[in-house]
Amino acid sequence: MAIVERGWNAALMRPLARIPGWAWFVFGLLLAVAATVWLQRQSEAASLGFVFVCTFATVPPPRFPDALFTVVVEPIPMYLLGAAAFWYVRAFRWARERGYGRQFPRWRLAAFLGGTALVLLSVFGPAAAYDHTFLSVHMVQHFLLITLAPPLLLMGAPMTLFLLRLGRDRRHRLAYPLLHSRPFRAFTHPLVGLGLFALVPTLWYVTPAFDASLDHQALHYGGYALFLFAGVHYWWPIVPGNPTRWNLAYPLQMAYLLALVPIHAFLGLMFYQPDNVLYEQLATIPRSWGPSPLLDQQFAGAFMFVVGEALGLAALMVVAVRWAAAEEAKGRRYDRETARRRGASPSAAQGRGNQG
Repeated sequence: MAIVERGWNAALMRPLARIPGWAWFVFGLLLAVAATVWLQRQSEAASLGFVFVCTFATVPPPRFPDALFTVVVEPIPMYLLGAAAFWYVRAFRWARERGYGRQFPRWRLAAFLGGTALVLLSVFGPAAAYDHTFLSVHMVQHFLLITLAPPLLLMGAPMTLFLLRLGRDRRHRLAYPLLHSRPFRAFTHPLVGLGLFALVPTLWYVTPAFDASLDHQALHYGGYALFLFAGVHYWWPIVPGNPTRWNLAYPLQMAYLLALVPIHAFLGLMFYQPDNVLYEQLATIPRSWGPSPLLDQQFAGAFMFVVGEALGLAALMVVAVRWAAAEEAKGRRYDRETARRRGASPSAAQGRGNQG
């Protein structure tokens, strides 16, 4: 009986296995779109227990520990992130099965999934229920998306894995011409990444973009994607493991990271120093709990300055340690090369000295 059941299961799964991956992706995306439409028709600001669905409504005060399990449901972006994580896990397993275990140790898988979880937590976790009420919460979200999540994602070496998964023929025919093109080389220049890291948050908060995002759902999530993209572009030359046309020497990496200091200082002071609330919509939200809008704005500025500078210092220390390790390895290689040129290894030379 068990053999018959396994035969039926295999017969049922065989046609599904023939369906290409892109078709499954499109099918899942259509389901996510349908779920979004259904949820929005149920209510303009639906709240299901501690699950806030497609809502920009003012939320009640958090009740701990229940607030820690709050989830904002947005099927389309959730599905896209989940699909990316699913593809990475399958590609990672494929690479290790084909002898790429040294290039892809398990810590790369943990780093990528950790970065994906951090994006999900910041965009759809407890903070997401309050990011239209408190500027400080919104600042924490954007800080995670542009500063913490990108290095974790890049530590997983997703682009290298993608190129491996393409195969030799498609890699040489499709990927390499693009990666070696002048426009791609110019766009991936570290100065472009630095400019994006500085301009994206500055223009987002200085122009009416932030105010508009409080009312427009597409712009709201587009801002999340823009911050994540700027962060990945900025950290790409620093985090090893992914193909790049720009290999920065360690002194240049440290100078590159030092540029974080004035950026975080400017953003922090922009919110901390004013004695008035910068965004009228946040000032007029009816709320009888939590810090005042002005104090909340100052919290946002202090967070950006203090935590941003602390993270920049930590990144500098990591690069300094890597630099020292590289110099030590270079010294060992020089010693071995010197001994080889003399015609004997250090141990052989010592043996001849003892015989003499």
